[in-house]
Amino acid sequence: MAWSTRELAELAHTTVNTVRHYHRLGLLEEPDRRYNGYKQYGARHLVSLLRIRRLAALGVPLAQMQELGAGAPALRRFCRKWMRS
Repeated sequence: MAWSTRELAELAHTTVNTVRHYHRLGLLEEPDRRYNGYKQYGARHLVSLLRIRRLAALGVPLAQMQELGAGAPALRRFCRKWMRS
């Protein structure tokens, strides 16, 4: 299944501008484009967007999320450090 930027934003309960902001920050991978130039998002983009939104809701600064994009080990280190402070 492929979604447009608007559809992806709606699925994640956010806005198109927020999705674009995450692209500019390098937090959300740019998707492939369709023949007409429109972005074509897939399930992995939705999962990434939901993860970013959840971390932001937990108080993780957007500037630190790039480091956490490395995967589970980086996220575990961050959580341990965060819980100590």
